[in-house]
Amino acid sequence: MFKWSWLSIVLLWSCLARGGEGQDIRLTVATDVWPPFRILQADGRFTGLDMDILAALQARTGIRLVVQRYPWGRALHRMQSGQVDLMIGLARTGDRAAYIDYLQPAYYQCRPAFYGEPLLASQIRRYQDLLPHEVGYVLKSVYFSPFDEDARLDKHGVATEGQLLGMMARGYLPLMIGTDCQVDYALSRANPAGLIKTHYRPDQAVTLYLGMSKQSPGQAYKARLEQALAELVSSGEVERLAAHYRPASP
Repeated sequence: MFKWSWLSIVLLWSCLARGGEGQDIRLTVATDVWPPFRILQADGRFTGLDMDILAALQARTGIRLVVQRYPWGRALHRMQSGQVDLMIGLARTGDRAAYIDYLQPAYYQCRPAFYGEPLLASQIRRYQDLLPHEVGYVLKSVYFSPFDEDARLDKHGVATEGQLLGMMARGYLPLMIGTDCQVDYALSRANPAGLIKTHYRPDQAVTLYLGMSKQSPGQAYKARLEQALAELVSSGEVERLAAHYRPASP
C-alpha cells in the first residue's frame, strides 16, 4: 500500500498549483516600434500606451509579459506558428483570425487618415481623388476597405510609419496613409514638410486588439487576460493612460 511521505505531498501540491497564482507564468509579446503605442528608448526598452497596458495586465494577472521586438510581418509569421504568444495593437482581419484569437474587448480605436502638403491635401476631397497620386502605406497594415484591396491605386509600401514620414519630408511621396493616433503624435514632434490631413476622411475606424496565437501554450490563460483587459477598459483606466500620449490641441 502506498504511503504518503512529506515529499510526495509537496510534489503533488506543486503539480496542482502549476498554472496557478503562484507560478511564474511567462508569455511573449511580439511587437515593433509604433509611437505613441510603442516608443523605443535609447537603451532598447519600449515605453508607450501599449507598454502601460501590458504592465497593468501583468499586475492584475500575475502573468509575466515579455516584450520581444520583431518587424511587424515577421511577428505575424511567428504568431502563425506559435513561436510567440501575443501581439498588441492588432487590427482584425479575416486572414489573421485564422491563427489569432482576438481578446475581448478591443482596447482602443484610431482612424485612418491621409496626409500631404497643404496644397495637395486640400484637393483630396473624396476617395476617387486619390487615384492620380502615389500613396505611401505600411506593409502588412490594415486601414480600411476599399483602400486595403484596391488595385487601382498606386500604393508604395514600406516597413514603418517612420520611413513613410521621412519620405514625405524629403518629397519622395505626395501622399501617405496612417492611423491618426500615431501620425498626429509624430507630427506634433517634428513636421518639417508641414503635412496636414486631407479634406477626405474615411468613415471607418481602426480598432485595436490584444491577440493571442491559436498555437500558443498560453491559451490556458486567455480567460484571465480577457477578464483583466475588460476591467481596464470598463474602469476607464485605458482612457486615462491614453490621455498622457495625445498631442496638445493647437
